[in-house]
Amino acid sequence: MNWKKAERWLVPLLVLAGVTFRFVQLPFSCIWLDEAFSIKLAHEPLLKIVQTLSSDNGSPLFYFLLHGWMRLFGDGEYALTTLTVLLDCAALIAIPFFLRELFADSRVRIAGTACAVFCLPCLHQATNLRYYSLMVLCTVLGWLFFYRALRRGMLRDGMLFVLFSVAGFYAHTLYLFVPLSQFVVLAVFYRERLRAGLMTSMFLLAGMILWMPSLALQVSGYLVGATPETVPDLVRYHGAVGAYLLSVSSQMMAIDGIKWLRIAVAGALMLFVLLQLFRGKSADDRSARELFVAHLFSIGVIVIISLYRPVFWLDKMDLIGLPLVCALTGYAASKVRWPGLILTLLIAVNLAGAARYTAWRAFGHLTEQRDVIVRLATDLSPDDTLIETGISHFTVDYYLDQMKVQAGPRFVFPEIQMTRPSCIDVNKLLEDQRELSLEAAVLIEKLKHGAGKIYVFHSPYEGLVPLYRQLESAFTLERRIPVRQHPWGPVYTQVDVYSRK
Repeated sequence: MNWKKAERWLVPLLVLAGVTFRFVQLPFSCIWLDEAFSIKLAHEPLLKIVQTLSSDNGSPLFYFLLHGWMRLFGDGEYALTTLTVLLDCAALIAIPFFLRELFADSRVRIAGTACAVFCLPCLHQATNLRYYSLMVLCTVLGWLFFYRALRRGMLRDGMLFVLFSVAGFYAHTLYLFVPLSQFVVLAVFYRERLRAGLMTSMFLLAGMILWMPSLALQVSGYLVGATPETVPDLVRYHGAVGAYLLSVSSQMMAIDGIKWLRIAVAGALMLFVLLQLFRGKSADDRSARELFVAHLFSIGVIVIISLYRPVFWLDKMDLIGLPLVCALTGYAASKVRWPGLILTLLIAVNLAGAARYTAWRAFGHLTEQRDVIVRLATDLSPDDTLIETGISHFTVDYYLDQMKVQAGPRFVFPEIQMTRPSCIDVNKLLEDQRELSLEAAVLIEKLKHGAGKIYVFHSPYEGLVPLYRQLESAFTLERRIPVRQHPWGPVYTQVDVYSRK
């Protein structure tokens, strides 16, 4: 088969399919907890955004972009989510250029593109109004211009490399592992360019220096426990090796579940690539060797750090390894005995997985958090009281305001969550049961003097039981409105409707 001719029509077709899958999901997305926090934060002045993030985590660039996007297109959920979809589509379009820069074999470029366009974590995050799509775009462009500057020596490519690397850092701090791995590639494989690389590093550091004070405050918050830990331990991913291989497998195969099979396939892929790297001497072999090392010094190092301090979150932070995994998968596919068969299977499996996921998002029994507010909108009156428990107030308030629902007093329980970012310390809730019981008692007394019904957006945290018990003792539970599953998990699992006795 003439793979070069096939590449001319197959790669654009694959990219078009990936773009289509992402836009098909857009009408079926809705604003979730972290997204509502993104919107709330992006409404603030730019300096306020920086101040808030200094006591939370993340970097400000995405919120700055969202701030400007709102000014242009408003804060409707679909208008806002289009921003992340477009960022993710831009990354898809950049992937073939990155692969073309490194590999002469068309089969590598076809297979690598197929992995990227149907990657389930990317599909999942494309409609998530967070910084992940921006981080992926910066990663792909950072690697593209890293190699262009390295091989062509043009000032323009070097400046673009610095630009997208600094942008990546301001998208999320963990992007730092991308330039770290690039520096390792430079030091190991391109020693003659090391001096130029050191000079470029100075420009990178200069671009990053503005965020360093805020980064120091974030690190301090984690070290003293002021910021709640929300990153899972590696036990969730079957240890360090399991986490690393699951990260590889999630970006090479659009298969959800069957973890042990995925780990085995990813392990076989990495071992096969490693064996090929010792044998091959072509330009493609050298490129794959460099990317293999880069992946170890980016995602591999993140996993190792997570053995001591959790920072690894599969299908999110590890997306900085996406272009490397796609390239290595394509390289492996080009080296097997029947590359045509493997390519066909790879495209077919990933296409089927992406279609299945998109169908679940479109037709599955999922709630869009808005559905509950829509149902309540006709019932709520200015006399009714709303209690938003846990961290449900971000999503609830967004939809209430979007739909211009007129209701009475709104309370957040525990009240301290009003001034905290979009996370909650579950363990601290259990430790503070006495204080929460007292706060609940004060709230109950306020509710007794009100009129109308009481609507409680019920969060499933065990530490909130003191409030729920006192509500049941003081008022009559009329009904419970169940809340179905959201793609990123429930913010509140039901709405309890009480009447005053």
